Amino acid sequence: MLKRPPLQSLMIAFSIAAVLILLLGACGAPAPGSTPAGNVVKGGTWTDDLFEEPNSLIPNGSSETFAVMVDQAIYAPLFYGDSQGALHPGLATQIPTTANGDLSTDLKTWKFHLRPGLKWSDGQPLDARDVDFTWKLWTNPEFPAFNTTGLNLITSADVSSDNLTITFHLKSGFQPFLSVWSDGGFAPIAAHHYSSVAPDKVLTSSDNLNPSVTSGPFMMVDSKPGDHYTVKRNPNYYRASEGLPYLDQVVFRIVTSQNTMLKDLQAGKVDSSWFLDITKTTNYQRLTSYKLTSNPLSTKFEAMYFNFHNPILGKDSAVRQAMAMAINHRALIDTARHGYASVLCTDHAASLHPGFQHDAPCPKFDPAAANAMLDRDGWTKKDADGYRYKGNEKLDFQYSTTANNPWRAADELILQQNFKAIGIKLE
Repeated sequence: MLKRPPLQSLMIAFSIAAVLILLLGACGAPAPGSTPAGNVVKGGTWTDDLFEEPNSLIPNGSSETFAVMVDQAIYAPLFYGDSQGALHPGLATQIPTTANGDLSTDLKTWKFHLRPGLKWSDGQPLDARDVDFTWKLWTNPEFPAFNTTGLNLITSADVSSDNLTITFHLKSGFQPFLSVWSDGGFAPIAAHHYSSVAPDKVLTSSDNLNPSVTSGPFMMVDSKPGDHYTVKRNPNYYRASEGLPYLDQVVFRIVTSQNTMLKDLQAGKVDSSWFLDITKTTNYQRLTSYKLTSNPLSTKFEAMYFNFHNPILGKDSAVRQAMAMAINHRALIDTARHGYASVLCTDHAASLHPGFQHDAPCPKFDPAAANAMLDRDGWTKKDADGYRYKGNEKLDFQYSTTANNPWRAADELILQQNFKAIGIKLE
C-alpha cells in the first residue's frame, strides 16, 4: 500500500471533460517477490485528505472514486493492476491463460485458483466459496451493484472440493473478464458475514460505511462518516508475513473544500491528497516538503456522455456527431487544464491492454462541418438567440457535472461556447 518517502507525497489528478485522459498519482506496495525501491520507513500513521465522502465501502456497491480509494486499503482482490496497467495475481495464485489451462480458447470458461490458508480479518477462512457468493450477490437484482458487465454472462460456477478453485462458465466469450475481479472495488465479499443479510439491505446495513469483515492490508477501526475513516494493519492479510503493510494505520479525512485541502498541505497536516484543484497548480508546486506526481498511464479518464433517453440525442445520430465535431479539445486542455492533459480517442486508457487503440480516430474540430451536418439533418430554423429547432423540437440540452469543481466549471463554459457556435444550447 502507501509508503512514506523521505518527502511527503502529493498526488494530483488532472481530469478532462470530453474524451481526454485523466492523469493521477499512485503508489503502492511492491509486487510479491519484488524488492521495494529506496529506503522503506515502517510503522507510523499516514493521513490523506479525501475530497468526497464515500457512499459505500462494500465492493461493487459504489461508483465513487473516493469510496474505491478506501476499498483499496481494506479489501484484497483476486487480481490487481499496477501503475503500468499490468494485472497480477492477488488472492489468486496465477493469471488464467490458455497456456496454463485456466482459460478456454473460446473465452467462455475461466478458472481461478485461490491461495491456500487465506483468512478474513476476523480469522474465518477466505476461499472460493466467498467468490461464488460474491458474484451471485452482485447479480441479484435486489442488490444495487455498480457494475454487472461480464458478471451477467455467467451461467454457472463450480467450486472444487477443496474450496480453492472456482470455475466460471459464460454464455459467450468475454475477454476482459479478469477486470470484473480486479482491484479492491471488486474484491470478494465474506459469505459467512453477509449471507444472513438480505441483498437489498447490504448497502443500508451498518457495514456499508463501517465494514467489520475485510481482507486487505488494513481493516476499519474508526468510521466517522463526514469526518474521517481510520484503518489499521490487518494481521490476517495474506502478505502480512512479508511485513506488509509498512504503515500501522491510514487516516482518510473527509475534506470537501479545495481551499481547505490546500491549507492542510501548506500547514503540513496531511501526507497526501488527490484530485486537487488544477487551477492551484502553482501553489502545489511551491510546497517544497511534498512531491507532485502524475501517472500518464492512468486507467482513468473523463468523458461527456449523451443521455440516450433524451428523444433527440437518443435517436438523432447526426446531432451527436455534430456535437462531437464542435468540441474544441485544445481549449479544454489549455484553458481548463492548464496544459496538463492529453486527448484520448477511445474509452480505454493507454495502460489497458487489450482495449487501448493508439490510432483510434478523434472527431475533428470542425464547427463549419458540424453546422452543415445539422442543416442537412433539417435543423435549419433558429430562434432569436441563434439556437436551432425543427418543428416542436429544439436543440436545448441540460449539462450535469459535479459542483464546486473549478476546472469542470471551466469545461462547461467552453462547451457552452462550442455548442452555441453550431446553434445548440447547453444549460
